Amino acid sequence: MISLNMVWPAIYVYDEIWRFWFLVFVTIIIETFTIMAMLKYSLQKSLIASIVGNLVSGLIGTFVMMWAMLFWHLIADNFVPHATFDIINWVATYVLMCLGSVLIETFTIKLIFKETIKKLFIPLLIGNLLTYGFIAYSMMTSSDKDENIKRTEYIFYSPTPNNFILLDSTKLQIVTAKTEVLYDEKDSVLNTTYPLKIHFKKEKPDNFQFELRLSGEEDAGGIEVDKKIIQLDKLSDTVNIVLEQKNPDPNKGWTAPIITDTIKFVKSQVKQK
Repeated sequence: MISLNMVWPAIYVYDEIWRFWFLVFVTIIIETFTIMAMLKYSLQKSLIASIVGNLVSGLIGTFVMMWAMLFWHLIADNFVPHATFDIINWVATYVLMCLGSVLIETFTIKLIFKETIKKLFIPLLIGNLLTYGFIAYSMMTSSDKDENIKRTEYIFYSPTPNNFILLDSTKLQIVTAKTEVLYDEKDSVLNTTYPLKIHFKKEKPDNFQFELRLSGEEDAGGIEVDKKIIQLDKLSDTVNIVLEQKNPDPNKGWTAPIITDTIKFVKSQVKQK
């Protein structure tokens, strides 16, 4: 996840695209045969067009569209019920990022093969729909409980300290944190990692003026409006989390964050479900 002072849905989509980078090979194959069928190109020409297009789309297109979605949020967030992370914005993110990436890919191939945008767009769209469709499905089902899960154990942690005055003089309260252990019917642990969900309240809900990261880790990753999820490799009775704040110097900002506190999360209770 990209470490920023604000987040929006496109960051998560971008991160998932890179997590499933191997899908590009399937996309290239499908696009190659689609281009051959619809544009009557040779196999070699179709393959070159697909490879070049997907390299541009993957390396440049997705990154550009991730940032371009900010312009969408400047307008749309004022009209949807739950602002940035409303379901409408999630749908718009998939659709617009896909179409934008396809357009960038289309213009690139147009310059190489001197083909019209009208003829190129549909064949290239088919391949990209596969990638974005898979990413959407993956993100929608990632939080679903696996059919093998027979028992869940919730482990709660209490933070010390839990109240802070941030560098911009606003208040922050760390409410609680919890993770879960999943067991199968043989009572064996299914977890490979343990997502520690830290819930907090801040005086300025829409400002991302701080980050939370695991002590010893260099990258903080993304943070949401009211919670932070940190992946733990193993369980322990105590977890140390660093509170990192945006540098008040406008010339430094997040390029030189300031570490102000270390929060100790101590296991407080365990609940079964």
